[in-house]
Amino acid sequence: MSTTNIEMIFTPDSRLRSISDRVDESEFGPELEEYMKGMLSKMRELNGVGLAGIQVGDQRRLLVADPGTGPIMMVNPELVKKSEETVMFQEGCLSLPGFVTDVERSESIKVRFNTPLGEEVEEDYFGVESVVVQHEMEHLDGITILDKVSRLKRDVYTRKIKKIKRRIKKKIEKMNDLYY
Repeated sequence: MSTTNIEMIFTPDSRLRSISDRVDESEFGPELEEYMKGMLSKMRELNGVGLAGIQVGDQRRLLVADPGTGPIMMVNPELVKKSEETVMFQEGCLSLPGFVTDVERSESIKVRFNTPLGEEVEEDYFGVESVVVQHEMEHLDGITILDKVSRLKRDVYTRKIKKIKRRIKKKIEKMNDLYY
């Protein structure tokens, strides 16, 4: 599947704050599987390790990941169990370019989900896999790693991104003036 049709959404886009909708049984099948493979390709193209549907403007509860242990594709994931033991990881996010922060997460989790073809699965994840899956599952509930930092750090980052976007917009306008 071509990744040119899959467009990333970046903060402060309000869609990143929305709660994703469950995928209906009628949507399972080869078409959904191909779409999710396209999400995996887009994620890899951007050097990411995880991607939630909402990050590409898809309101459905979809996530893909590959933290180096092989591809993961989850539809309608639900957290069944999480360990009390935690780990601290430095996390970034494809929807938050240039932003990195330490986040504490459960060291291990059990997740119930469907494959894109509709098979129900329960899987245990540990370490980095657990961290990545938790990060992406939070996206499905409208939570980003910006919610894990102080208001001051969040505001500084948001102002920086808005400033960068204004600069890019001005450059595009100048280029348009040259060509049109």
